[in-house]
Amino acid sequence: MADFTDEDDALLAELGIEVEDKKASSRTPREERIIAGFEDIQRFFDEHGHAPRHGEEYDIFERLYATRLERIRMLDECRTLVAPLDHQGLLSGDPTPPVSDDMSDDELLAELGIEVEASEITTLKHVRSVAEKRAAEEIANREK
Repeated sequence: MADFTDEDDALLAELGIEVEDKKASSRTPREERIIAGFEDIQRFFDEHGHAPRHGEEYDIFERLYATRLERIRMLDECRTLVAPLDHQGLLSGDPTPPVSDDMSDDELLAELGIEVEASEITTLKHVRSVAEKRAAEEIANREK
């Protein structure tokens, strides 16, 4: 950061701008990477509602996050570093799902285990499906 002279400080004070000195980080670059990786895992948990899992059927990022979380759990140094940030319980292996205010009524009832029958007004009876319409269009667009 540039050093300010007394004139610069006075000018900035006149303009109402406060200049704060950047705090020196007390963490090593390795610790910063560990924290950033754990924050990525937390973001994944917030978006998907579950901890990252291993397996071929899952996204590559989910598998990377699962491996990273496993290593953080195994290493005591990493565990103590990110423990204050773990508000979701990811380190204990029993994460609490994020609270979502944007659940629809149907999703909320499904979470509570209540089945709701579809009303007749929302059920289409005499309407062709999209697949049937496409099949008819294919036949109509054929050329000799």
